[in-house]
Amino acid sequence: MIRLPRQTRLCRAAQGLTLIELILAMAISTLLVLGLIQIVSATTASVLLQENQAQVQERSRLALKTLTGAIQTSGFNPEPWEEKYSVTGLGEESADNISKTSDRLALHTWTDLNCFNNRNPAQDSMGNSLYYFRESVFDLNTDNHLALLCRYGPSKTELTTQIRRQGLVPGIESFQVLYGQDSDQDGNIEAWVRAGQWSDSSHILGVKIGLLVSGDDAVVDSENRVYRILETLVTKAADGRLRKIVQFAAAFRGWAG
Repeated sequence: MIRLPRQTRLCRAAQGLTLIELILAMAISTLLVLGLIQIVSATTASVLLQENQAQVQERSRLALKTLTGAIQTSGFNPEPWEEKYSVTGLGEESADNISKTSDRLALHTWTDLNCFNNRNPAQDSMGNSLYYFRESVFDLNTDNHLALLCRYGPSKTELTTQIRRQGLVPGIESFQVLYGQDSDQDGNIEAWVRAGQWSDSSHILGVKIGLLVSGDDAVVDSENRVYRILETLVTKAADGRLRKIVQFAAAFRGWAG
């Protein structure tokens, strides 16, 4: 075997990589980088999807808790023998289709808790908080928040606005309401009707709520979709947002539903 002189070997080593070797190294590096980018992108997309799933779940839970609590405490009369406390759970401001995305639900009750769920500072001679009239009105604002307007006062004609259409839950794209009517006054709901279609609002025992809840980010395949929220069809454009339909029924206080 012919051995090159040591000086020749050192000169060749000092010359570095050949052009072909350099191209191969760059190609391999590019493939590795592209693979890493795909892994990072897939991981990021998966994390974003999970975050939006949790976001939609939390918004659904909060909307359910807020509305159910308000409905189930409506219509309460602390002293049934007192005419001044007579009240129906359903408020006159309840309306159908106040916008393309929202109905309006108005609820009435007598309670010793104000709009912030704090005890009424006004007290009787025994030091107990007095029962005042509370009106709660739910609908959607222009930012797709479930919004609350709440008024509280010693009578139906003496109310102070404590919450003025405050956005409570974001990402609510549709708010639909049906009303459970006791047609024959036997204590049971015979039909679900829209606002204003009842024969007597005092015969409404509870409500059924339908919500379309969405996340903030584009995380799923983009396609136009039509959702059925109770009896209403809602079309959503292909924006890739994660959406969930939430539907539930709740009775006014004192009724089984």
